[in-house]
Amino acid sequence: MRGSLDDLLALLWGAGGLVVSGYFLYLALGPGSLGNPWPLTGLAVVALVGFSTVAVRHRRAAKAARAERESGPVGGWRVTPRVPDAGPVPVGVPARVPAPPAPERSSPPELSVGGRAELARVVGVLDRAGLFRPRPPRPVDLMEAVADAGEPVTAATVLSGLWEIEYWHPEADPAPMRALAFHDSHVEQLEDTLREQVADLARLTGADITVEHLEVGERRTELTLAVVGKALPLSWASHPKYLSTVLHAAVARALPEVPLAWTWSDQGAWLAVPRTDLATLNAELGRAGDWSRVADEEPMAAGELIRPGD
Repeated sequence: MRGSLDDLLALLWGAGGLVVSGYFLYLALGPGSLGNPWPLTGLAVVALVGFSTVAVRHRRAAKAARAERESGPVGGWRVTPRVPDAGPVPVGVPARVPAPPAPERSSPPELSVGGRAELARVVGVLDRAGLFRPRPPRPVDLMEAVADAGEPVTAATVLSGLWEIEYWHPEADPAPMRALAFHDSHVEQLEDTLREQVADLARLTGADITVEHLEVGERRTELTLAVVGKALPLSWASHPKYLSTVLHAAVARALPEVPLAWTWSDQGAWLAVPRTDLATLNAELGRAGDWSRVADEEPMAAGELIRPGD
C-alpha cells in the first residue's frame, strides 16, 4: 500500500536525519573535536532540516493516501458498471441487435481527496438526521454531481446531486427523496405549482392538509387550506414567476409540534422534518450547511419585493 511505504520512508528519513546530525555534533563537540565547532554544528543543523523535510513530505503523502482509501465506501470510489448477463438466446427467437454505442462523454468532474471525505461525512450527517429514506445514497454515486457544483461540499450541493444520480450512474438505485421536498425559487407560480407545494407539505409533516379554495391572480393569491380540519385562510401579494413563503410559514405555525425545517440554495429551498434537533444537525454540518425552522422565519411575499415585470 502506498500509505504504508510512505510511512516507512518517513521513519527512515527522520531516523537518518537524527543519526547524521548527531554524528556531526559529535565531531564538533565530542572528545577529540576538530578545532572550531561552528562549521560542523552548521552542517548538523542543515542535515537535520534536510532529512526532516523529506520525512515530513512522506508523512503527508501517507496521510493523503489513507484519506483517499477511507473517504468513500468499501471498495474505493471507482465503480465498474454492472453488465447484466443476457443468457442464451432461445431457439426460434431472433438475437437482439446490439444498440449503437452511446456518444462518448467528456471526462467526469472529480472531487479532491478532501472533497471526497467531506462528501461521505455530509451524507452520513444527513442520513442520521433522517433525510434519506428509504435508504441513504452511496457517496460514490453523488461524486460527479457534487464535483460539478464545485467545492467546498455543502448539504445543498449533496441534495441537489440526488437529481443527477441517474445521469451519472444509470444502474444506481433511485434517489431517496421521500423525506425531502424542493421548492424552486424562480418558477411559474401556477395553481398546479401551489397545489404541489401543499401536497409536499402534507407529505413531509404527515398532517391532513387540503386545498379548499385557490385563486391565483396576476398580483395576488387567495388560498384557503384545511389543516387537520381547521380552516386556514391566506392571502398575499404574489409574483407570477417567483416563490413566496407565506404558505410554508403558515402551515409550519399551524403545526407547532412538527419541526418543519428548510435550508436554502441559490435555486430554492430544501424542506424536511429532521429526526434530530436542528442545533445538533447544524453543529454536525458545520460550514457545510445551516437548517432553520420554517415557523421561526418571517414569511416572504414575492409581490412585495419584486416588481411584476421583473
